[in-house]
Parts: sequence; C-alpha cells; structure tokens
Amino acid sequence: MRISPSRSWRLKEQLYTITLGKCQECGNVFYPYQSICPSCGSSRIEKIVSKGHGKLITYTVIYQAREGYEKAMPMPIGLIELDEGVKILAPLTDAENIKEGAEVEVALRRITADSSNGLIQYGIKFRVIDDAK
Repeated sequence: MRISPSRSWRLKEQLYTITLGKCQECGNVFYPYQSICPSCGSSRIEKIVSKGHGKLITYTVIYQAREGYEKAMPMPIGLIELDEGVKILAPLTDAENIKEGAEVEVALRRITADSSNGLIQYGIKFRVIDDAK
C-alpha cells in the first residue's frame, strides 16, 4: 500500500478533524460537512469543528481486513453520538475496554504504514474515557 505525502496533506482536514455542517436556515447539524443542507437544501452552511467527545451507542468488531490493514485486525467500529447531536461511525482504539453507553473522545492513532517508503498515516479513532481519571 502506497501512502502519498501530498495526498495526506490535501486531506489533512478530513484525516485529523471532525468537521460538521450547521444550516443557518433550519438549524440542522450534519456530518460529513457539505455545502448544501441535506434537510432543507439551503446553501447557508457554517463549518463547525467537533469537540470530539460523545457517547458510544453500539459497536461491532471486524475481523476481515482490506489490503494494507491486516495488522489492524480485529478492528472495533462504533456508532457514536457526538455532543453536538450528530451520530457517526468511527473506529475505536481498544477492543477490550469497549462497552455500550461509555463516554468516548477523539484520539489520533496510526491507521496504516507503507513498508516501501516507511511513511505512516495517522487518523482519528475514538477511545473510551477511563472512569478512574
């Protein structure tokens, strides 16, 4: 799998932030960000960067890997309701600490590595917030 530094740079907003859209007409908040409101069709959209905190509604664990992601298995994926009210699907960090209803927060983690040139691609995952803190 080849990682392109220039492509990673162009996609840095999508890779490292959760950008929501908020319609100025109807108040709808949605993800992913787009320039037209999916509810009312308005083009008066404000960009909002999520705080990256929410609640894990449910999750599943994937055991089959796409090419280049074999070392990341098993991969837990969760349905997360962000504090902004938007539900998103996102990878989770620790398969053993996951429980439905847990508080989660954004964590920057390694997604994949390119063995041919040594580049590592990072991205957003969510981790369960430890109650002992």
